[in-house]
Amino acid sequence: MDRPTDSRNGALDGSTPAPGSPGQRPVRPTQTEVSAEVDRVIARSLGVDPSAARGKGRLDLAGFDSIDLLDSVASLEGHFDIEFAREELARVTAIEDLYALVWRKHVIEKEPLDKSVLDGAVIVIPTYNHATRLGPVLERSLALGVPVIVVDDGSTDGIRVLLERYPALQVIRHERNLGKGAALRTGLTHAAKVARYAITLDADGQHEPLEAVRLLAAVPAGTRPIVIGLRQGMEEGHVPWTSRFGRSFSNFWVRLSGGGRVADSQCGYRAYPLPETLSLRTRSHRFNYEVELLALAGWAGIPVLDVPISVVYQPGRQRISHFRPFVDFCRNSVTFFRLIALRLLLPRAILRKLAVGR
Repeated sequence: MDRPTDSRNGALDGSTPAPGSPGQRPVRPTQTEVSAEVDRVIARSLGVDPSAARGKGRLDLAGFDSIDLLDSVASLEGHFDIEFAREELARVTAIEDLYALVWRKHVIEKEPLDKSVLDGAVIVIPTYNHATRLGPVLERSLALGVPVIVVDDGSTDGIRVLLERYPALQVIRHERNLGKGAALRTGLTHAAKVARYAITLDADGQHEPLEAVRLLAAVPAGTRPIVIGLRQGMEEGHVPWTSRFGRSFSNFWVRLSGGGRVADSQCGYRAYPLPETLSLRTRSHRFNYEVELLALAGWAGIPVLDVPISVVYQPGRQRISHFRPFVDFCRNSVTFFRLIALRLLLPRAILRKLAVGR
């Protein structure tokens, strides 16, 4: 990959600082840049025009035989100076998987990650019928060396068999589906018994567990903020319109509800301080739980930070999402209207008491 430099930071690929600038931090390439470079390398290997092959912003590998694709994989390893494990390649079912794999091995795994910031933290993963996508998320989460709590929110897809393969997990089950908010609260309640922070991430593979280090590393000394992942590359064409619209819609209403300026209020990759988060008197149980938390955090004076993270969206049917645009937008709207009405009618001191119950 070519290495554009920045006079402030250094090489784009993070390998070495710019000449004559000792100690400067390397520029982190974006996912879009890495994905485009993957397309160019594969296109050269296959002898096709990368701009034509990309189609809707993504390289289409349909029609190429396995030998050609294996040659392309070898080209990627040489170009990015990485090495793929056989089991990693076995999980590549779409070009998005390959983008995410190269991103992780070329960028995230080469970053100087100080895992000591995870001391006193627990990973919490709510799941509902994610058996086909959850395995790699669990493996990389467990590799962080912190407790991992999985809340099975009434799954019916045989996920129990998958979870039994990982004896190190702490598994909590809801007998029926109660909603993502209820699953998160269950996980946070159990995490609070042993941890100062709970890191939540989605079960569908959207989030890279290694980036949990980035979330907690951003916490200033002596503070206890909620940290939210700020998903990068959301403007790309393959990202579902519901995700793009939902983020803008939610950010506006969270601010109007008293939650302050938040750049990505819909992102599920977060670090929650414990027990402060559990002290917030939420009423929601589904997707609206996460936005209600942010508004109540604003009322209670709990700061909120944004930290850039990567995100992976699977194409079409491979993506597992239980977000129902019309139903959940309506549910969020009802939550926001309730919060806004209270904010307009009541003084701040009373709002704070309502938020934390004292």
